[in-house]
Amino acid sequence: MQRLVALALVLNLAATSVLAGGLGIPNSRGVLGFGNLTEFTGLRINWQDEDVERVDGINVTFWHPDDKNTGVYRGLGLNLIGNAGDVFQGVHVSLIGMGIEDRADGLFISGIGLGAGDINGVSISGIGLGADDITGVTFAGLGVGADDITGVTAALLGVGAGNIKGLTIAGLGVGADDITGITIAGLGAGGDHVQGIMLAGLGAGSEEFDGIGAALLGFGAGDASGVMVAGLGVGGEDLQGIFVGGLGVGGEKLEGIAIGGGVRTEFTQGLALAAAYHRTDRLYGVSTGVYNRADEAHGLMIGLFNQADTLHGVQIGLLNHVGSGPAAARWLPLINARF
Repeated sequence: MQRLVALALVLNLAATSVLAGGLGIPNSRGVLGFGNLTEFTGLRINWQDEDVERVDGINVTFWHPDDKNTGVYRGLGLNLIGNAGDVFQGVHVSLIGMGIEDRADGLFISGIGLGAGDINGVSISGIGLGADDITGVTFAGLGVGADDITGVTAALLGVGAGNIKGLTIAGLGVGADDITGITIAGLGAGGDHVQGIMLAGLGAGSEEFDGIGAALLGFGAGDASGVMVAGLGVGGEDLQGIFVGGLGVGGEKLEGIAIGGGVRTEFTQGLALAAAYHRTDRLYGVSTGVYNRADEAHGLMIGLFNQADTLHGVQIGLLNHVGSGPAAARWLPLINARF
C-alpha cells in the first residue's frame, strides 16, 4: 500500500512538472531536465526554448527558440536549429544560426550565421558574423561586420567595421573608419584613419595613413607618414616618409624619399629618385631623373636634362637650364650652378 502511495505521489509530481513545461529529476530546477524548464541547473534537453530565464550547465535543443526567448545561458549549449537569448557564457554550438541580444562570452560556433550585441572570446561562423562590438578571435566563411573589432579577425570575403584594432585578414576586402594594427586583404583595403601595416592584393587607400603600406597596384592617402610601396603608383596630398611606386609617385607635398618611374609634387623636401621624370614646383633637396623640372630649386639636380626657373644649388647633366641669371649662363652642358 505504501509503495502504491509513493508511486502515486511520484506520478503526480511528474504530471505537475510536465504541465508546467517540463520534467525535472529530482525536480524542475536541477540535475536532469526534459522540456521547457525555464530555470534550470544541470543537463537540460528541450525541443524548443520559450520564455527561458536561466540555464546553467548543459543545454540541448533541436528547434529554433520562441521569438520572446530572452534567457541567460551559462555552460555548454548544443543547438541543432539555432538558439537565442540575452546572455550566453561558455561554449555554444549551433548548426544553423545563433542570436544573442546582449552579451556573449566564451566560444561560439555556428554553421551558418552568428549575431550578437557584444562578443568576447572566440567566435566562428560558416557564413556570416555580426555584432556591435567584437573582442577576441573571429572567423567567418563569408564576412564579418561590427561597430568595433579588437583582436584577430578573418573572413574569406570581407571584414567591415567602424573601428578595427588588431590583425585582420580578408580574402577580398577590409574597410573601416579607423584601423590600427595589421590588415591584409586579397583585393583591397581602406579606412579613414589607418595606423600600422596594411597589405592589399590590388589597392589600398585612406584619408590618413601612418605606418607601412603595400599594394600590387596602387596605394593612395590624403596624409601619409611612414613607408608606402605599390606596384603601379603611390599618391597622396601630404607625404612624409619613404614612397615607392613602380610607375610613379605623386602628391602635393613630399618630405622624405620618393622612388618611381616618375615623381610629381608641388613641394619636395628630401630625395626624389625618378627613373624618367621628376617635376616639382619647389625643390629643397636632391632631384634625379632623365628629365628634372623645378620652378624653384634649392639643392642638387642630376639628370640628362635639368631645368629650373630659379636655382640655388647645382645642376649636373648633359644639358642644364636656369631661367634666371646671365643669358650666357642659362644653358650649360655638364654643370650649372647658382648660389
